[in-house]
Amino acid sequence: MGYEWIIIKRHLFSTGRRIGLTTIIAIIGVGLGVGALVITLSVMNGYADMIFDRQVGINPHVTVRRPYSERIENYAPIVQLLEKHPEVIGANPVIETEGYVLNRVKDVGAVTSGVLVRGVDGIVKSSDIAHHITEGKMELTRIEDNAFGMVIGKTLAKKLGASVGSKIRLLVAPKDLTNIPPLRQYVITGTFETGFYEFDASLIYVSLAAAQRDLQWGDLVTGIQVRLVNAFEADRVSVELRETLVATYADMFPTSWMYAQGNLYAWIWLQKWASFVVLSLIVVVAGFNIISILTMAVNERRREIGILKAMGAAPKSIAQIFSREGLIIGASGVLFGNILGGGLCWIQKIYAPISLAGDVYFINALPITINILDFAMTSALALLLCLVFARWPAKRAANLDPVEAIRYE
Repeated sequence: MGYEWIIIKRHLFSTGRRIGLTTIIAIIGVGLGVGALVITLSVMNGYADMIFDRQVGINPHVTVRRPYSERIENYAPIVQLLEKHPEVIGANPVIETEGYVLNRVKDVGAVTSGVLVRGVDGIVKSSDIAHHITEGKMELTRIEDNAFGMVIGKTLAKKLGASVGSKIRLLVAPKDLTNIPPLRQYVITGTFETGFYEFDASLIYVSLAAAQRDLQWGDLVTGIQVRLVNAFEADRVSVELRETLVATYADMFPTSWMYAQGNLYAWIWLQKWASFVVLSLIVVVAGFNIISILTMAVNERRREIGILKAMGAAPKSIAQIFSREGLIIGASGVLFGNILGGGLCWIQKIYAPISLAGDVYFINALPITINILDFAMTSALALLLCLVFARWPAKRAANLDPVEAIRYE
């Protein structure tokens, strides 16, 4: 161990193992800044992942429609053509319409709610809704003679007072008001929970055949939903699909999820980095504490610095002493901040003590996604700032004239 480290140890641990109060304040300041940064970045990551998982996981990556929401007939060849693209995982014909459901609850009466109805054919290839089933299963086929299966959101089921096995009635909203379809009975075969209130409280799945029966459409659909290998390539793939379709189906127009919802996703990432820049000022303020501490240390130790230089210590060594002190204070603060921020993020992620009103914020708890890269980047920034702030008092100490430093001592 060089003499620089011995001096640093004596400065920081001047009385046994008790660290000076000003040093503790500086460490806490840096730690709070780092903790605030990593918590903010984790929350923004959580929001971004939530938007992606819910909006893009439940919704299709690309939707193929005709203009003005015209119905599509003879859709099977179109589905086969779309699935030939190497980046398409699967495609589903779908009917999307609005409606309302009714359930008769004992001692309460009729309970109704508006819903978004999705009629899908067979296995849902264009969505991962099956991964969010919490009770029952994704069974949409005919359960009884006149009743098909239905899968609904957990929040909606709670609102209706229904559960798996309950029989409820559905009325779909027709495009032509001159022909109002009747209420149809369905059997709830499963409930799902995505964590996204808008879906859990209003989205229901029925079979394509049931939706066509209710709307009296025959073999028609409103669109074809497509799922891709990489959702972030949706814009490019939608253009390629359009080029594929235009020769045979000139009136088919693929639309990517980024066109409809990408602005929200981009806004979250913009807000994340804007928050990062703003909250970095906390670390900057903590850095000024390091300047103050090291400046006071230089003033209090002018005599010792003068003696060291008179004994032959190089200015570079003197500067290293105070630079390393600032770096140690910064590293201690970074460690404290990472432990504080990481611990609070872990508690929220596991136990979710900060809950939210789902009908207001669309989610039930503050989302958290811990990204090690964000922790590393924040730590590196804090250490760099601490080192920069330590350079000025270190340079001042290195430039002290030994004669002037000890003249009046």
